[in-house]
Amino acid sequence: MNATTALRPYEHPWEHITDELRRLDVWIDAGLQSMTAPADDPALDPFRGLVVTESEAKQLLLDDGRFAAIDHERQQELDAWDGYIASRVSSTIQQGIPLPLLRLRDAFRLSDRDVRCLVAAMAPDIDRKYEKLYAYLQDDMTSKFATVDLLLRLSCRSESERRDALPRLLPHSPLSSLLRKEQPDGGAARSALSRPIRADERIVAYALGLDWTYAGPMAGIRRYDATEIPPSLMTDQDVGEKLQAHIAASSSSPVVYLLHGPTGCGKTLQARLAAASIRRGLLEWDASAAPAEEEPFREALELAIREALLIGAVPAFDRLHALAGDRRLDWLADRLRGLEGPAFLLSEKTWMPERPLEGAAWIDVPLRLPDPAERRRLWKAAADGAFALSDAEASALAAKFRFATGRIERTVRTAERLLEWERGGSRAEATLDSKALHRAGYMQVRHRLGEKAVKLEPKFAWEDLILPDDTKSLLRQACNRLSYRHVVFGEWGFERKFAYGKGISMLFTGPPGTGKTMSAMVMAREMDAELYRIDLSRMVSKYIGETEKNLSDIFDEAQLSGAILFFDEADALFGKRSEVKDAHDKYANMETSYLLQKMEEYDGLTILATNFSQNLDEAFTRRIQFIVRYPFPDPAQREQLWRSTFPKESPVVHDIDFEYLSRTFDLAGGPIKNVVLTAAFLAAEDGVPIGMKHMIEAVKQEYKKTGKVLLKDRLGAYADY
Repeated sequence: MNATTALRPYEHPWEHITDELRRLDVWIDAGLQSMTAPADDPALDPFRGLVVTESEAKQLLLDDGRFAAIDHERQQELDAWDGYIASRVSSTIQQGIPLPLLRLRDAFRLSDRDVRCLVAAMAPDIDRKYEKLYAYLQDDMTSKFATVDLLLRLSCRSESERRDALPRLLPHSPLSSLLRKEQPDGGAARSALSRPIRADERIVAYALGLDWTYAGPMAGIRRYDATEIPPSLMTDQDVGEKLQAHIAASSSSPVVYLLHGPTGCGKTLQARLAAASIRRGLLEWDASAAPAEEEPFREALELAIREALLIGAVPAFDRLHALAGDRRLDWLADRLRGLEGPAFLLSEKTWMPERPLEGAAWIDVPLRLPDPAERRRLWKAAADGAFALSDAEASALAAKFRFATGRIERTVRTAERLLEWERGGSRAEATLDSKALHRAGYMQVRHRLGEKAVKLEPKFAWEDLILPDDTKSLLRQACNRLSYRHVVFGEWGFERKFAYGKGISMLFTGPPGTGKTMSAMVMAREMDAELYRIDLSRMVSKYIGETEKNLSDIFDEAQLSGAILFFDEADALFGKRSEVKDAHDKYANMETSYLLQKMEEYDGLTILATNFSQNLDEAFTRRIQFIVRYPFPDPAQREQLWRSTFPKESPVVHDIDFEYLSRTFDLAGGPIKNVVLTAAFLAAEDGVPIGMKHMIEAVKQEYKKTGKVLLKDRLGAYADY
């Protein structure tokens, strides 16, 4: 250990820990010399640690061996190691190389003796030789890990030091949060001094500079470094600047910031910016995924707070609204009272603990969603250099996805990876395809619409719709309203005049099979939007308040992605109102009004479909923006439907009389598709192309299915079929 060697910095945390263990070896050697003399009877020597002889007992009364024998020679050796390690640590700090063990010392306010105890506790997890040494030192071959007593023996030289060190190893001390108590073999009861103690696995990995991944309730932890956000991607700047100024002025004080607002308003982003303003990262934990039982919850909470201390981040607890009415909120509040620095709570709704946080400030920070114009700016700024977004494309994304900066950035990065995959790793034409942003945007949305609705894949285009021109025109007008609402409401200022009702509500009425569902699919494809079909007859509940809850869940989840909501069987709820004769009638009308209210509040497209327009109340239909009536197709439209239903590659004989089929059979689009598909299977069974024989047989089956009578003389020339 010459001076030149001592000044060399530690290049890796492992080197530092290795030197600390070498210093520990000196203490262990001193401990071996101070142990009680062996048994007088050599025959009992193999049973050392299993039996206590009379001579050993007497020796314990004379000299309990609670302190290691630090003579002059060992003191010189310890001093040499102290100087050597201190010199290398100083050189390492000067080089700007981080040492995790020093970070642990500073973050958890450990003394030098605490650090020595911690190194001794983690030693068996680094080198197995310490298992045997500790077993020998403790006169117990089953005790392979350090006990409280052994840690005191290897770190204290006097009664006063032992008295000061003992509380540091007891529960609720800074050092104890880095340790874990091992259950002794067989679960036998032990005194407080003889209970095995190990360094927590996470602490061992951290001290050695190893990567670590949490499992269980901690698996959802997200870590954000203290990186700067470009000014072009910032939202709600006034609130952000105020938040940053406050946390900078009270960075060492216990302050709890409750950031609350709707999903997508940028709560995480604002917390990241505030933490970065004091040069700290953010550690975000989804509290809703925490254990429901009290003890596991508190343990997981301690792990989250400890992890934030380890990496020097500000702790943030997300999705508190999911714990509304839950005891876990009370347990969280209990722990917040003991924090020593800032913390963030993120929730969709505001919250206040029942009891004030003594000694800690509580700051309530409401946040709002970026408006469409601001979201359009964010999309263009985030996509700059990766996707050449036009104003119209950026507006479409802003209208569909109510994202703040964080999700917009993730969407752009995800879209880039999607294009690389689709093009075999090439990014040459990435700027030409903005459709990837829509696909990537849906990947960022985590909603539960699939639990109460059925997702429909929009496979049809405008040319597949066989409808009158005026009907198609209404459908296109509705699409254009969504496409250009950023101009009307944003640029032209109409948003100030319309506080709500900016979404699009439509009512499709007409007989079954006339194209209502297909129209919704065409519109979804036109706007690159998700389409969910909800059966209103299943949403209506006989229990008071349950229908409203079901509807509220649907709209809340849809808000995340701007999905198109297609409510089928609308007459189940929108029947003509009768006089209120009982409580059931009263609440039925309330449910209907509630649905209309949610439709007006929803920023996306809502479609109601019914087969019986005569059952609808005029007072309600006046609140619908578009009423699209689907007439029963006339013969000319039916012929188009018959012809368009056959795929190009299907084998069809030339004698199919489409004009006869459309003139003779009064079938709408849905039944016509059923007939064609049935005929195709009949032809496949016969091993021949599809012909009139198969078509007539399929028509007969369709009539039987619906209970209609098909007379033989109506078939004319095809009666023999």
